[in-house]
Amino acid sequence: MIKNLSKLLFYGAAFLAVGAVAVFLFFEVANFNKSGKVPELLGKSLSEAEEILNQEKLSIKIIGRDYDGEIPEGHIISQDVAPGEDLQSGSEVGVYVSRGIELYSMPSFENQSLEDSKLSLANLGIKIKKITWVHSDDVEKNRIIAQRPLPGNIESNEINFLVSLGSYDVTYSCPSFINMPVDDAREIAKKLGLKLVIQDKGNKIIFQKPEAGASLKQGDTVELTLGRGWGMWF
Repeated sequence: MIKNLSKLLFYGAAFLAVGAVAVFLFFEVANFNKSGKVPELLGKSLSEAEEILNQEKLSIKIIGRDYDGEIPEGHIISQDVAPGEDLQSGSEVGVYVSRGIELYSMPSFENQSLEDSKLSLANLGIKIKKITWVHSDDVEKNRIIAQRPLPGNIESNEINFLVSLGSYDVTYSCPSFINMPVDDAREIAKKLGLKLVIQDKGNKIIFQKPEAGASLKQGDTVELTLGRGWGMWF
């Protein structure tokens, strides 16, 4: 009798154990009352984030990549579920991953006109930070003398220009062209950088505007009137 009772107790205990395992497996498979708390993933590498999520029975999903100047390439910029929220086990947490610092391909703009360079920069998505104007005898007015940063791959989308104002203004006292042969007047005007406007006909200059002694700059215009002339010019 005792032997039979022992068997009954043994079988009963075995039945309860099997039942408990079955219930555990049922809830485990069905994920009843199972959830994971979403961790903070900002700045973590993908492998680090995956390991952390696995501990919470969650998985990772890359939903985008973007450039970031502070977070290294391959590390997480943001996540679509806030840290601390509960998710059902097996759920995915979407993340945006850094491409690293965005590099800009900077061409050379030296000796190009400032206006043409502005159009090129707009197409490249690069902004002009500062323009410094200086006189130059070698580079034409409104053309770029130098740039910083130099051509190449750069991290910044800004550029500084040194732009020419042209040569310094040179001031002259207008010479007297009166009674001078026109060829001699042309030669003097060429040396001084003056422009001549010649009117009427004749072998000598009989009138000029502005008059002798007036202040002139390179590139200014002098009007000369021709006639028969007289005597020698001095």
